[in-house]
Amino acid sequence: MNRAEFDLMAAVEREHWWYWGLRDLIARSLRRLGLPGDRTLSVLDAGCGTGENLRLLNEVLAPQYLGGFDLSPRALEHAARKNPGADLYQGDIRHPELHVAELDVITSCDVLDVPGADSALPGLKRLVSALRPGGLLLLNLPAFAWLRSRHDLAVHSRQRFTDRAVRQLLHDAALSVELVTYRVWAVFPLIVLARLPSIIWPPSDPAAVHSDVAVPLAGANTLLRWLLSAENSAVDAGLRLPWGSSVFAIGRKI
Repeated sequence: MNRAEFDLMAAVEREHWWYWGLRDLIARSLRRLGLPGDRTLSVLDAGCGTGENLRLLNEVLAPQYLGGFDLSPRALEHAARKNPGADLYQGDIRHPELHVAELDVITSCDVLDVPGADSALPGLKRLVSALRPGGLLLLNLPAFAWLRSRHDLAVHSRQRFTDRAVRQLLHDAALSVELVTYRVWAVFPLIVLARLPSIIWPPSDPAAVHSDVAVPLAGANTLLRWLLSAENSAVDAGLRLPWGSSVFAIGRKI
């Protein structure tokens, strides 16, 4: 991802409705699955970006070990400012380095889509091998290949997924499936409309594109956060959404 995109992410992900909604779903899922705030836990964010998810994991789980790696030094600079006590290091999801022998929770949000599932699977299996029995892997990935637009080019995303493909990915990594659902369901038609021009007419110069991430006006941002909170409550209660701009999944080490 371009350096400017990491700077933008660091500036907006605390308040932006999309990022807020993802963190809310992660927090709800971890609490529902009964993981306590136990300082014997070891937690890793694989592809930690600018560090807001790491901050959430620390708040929800209070782990003894909190680690994160990312391919971008710029992203790690931002993550270090937000998480001064975390073990942060440069790493690649395709062949990840681990600084602890065992892990209880691994998150990886919008990372596997960058190299693509086939290239990332060996690294994912390496991560899963470090999970303790009963440990959890939480994934978020962009949905539907036909939704590919200038945003994907800006964030260097190579692949978009269906829920079936993500379910297969969990099986291939030898995990039992706890949850697979689409997310960002209610505003999905608006997202499609907003991206339609660049879906139909792809940019002629991919190197010059920018993502569509920007915090909307306060009232709109509050409304969108409320909608995602309602969606997340429904997912937490057992509903599986039939479409959305992302696929959210949880696998458990058998």
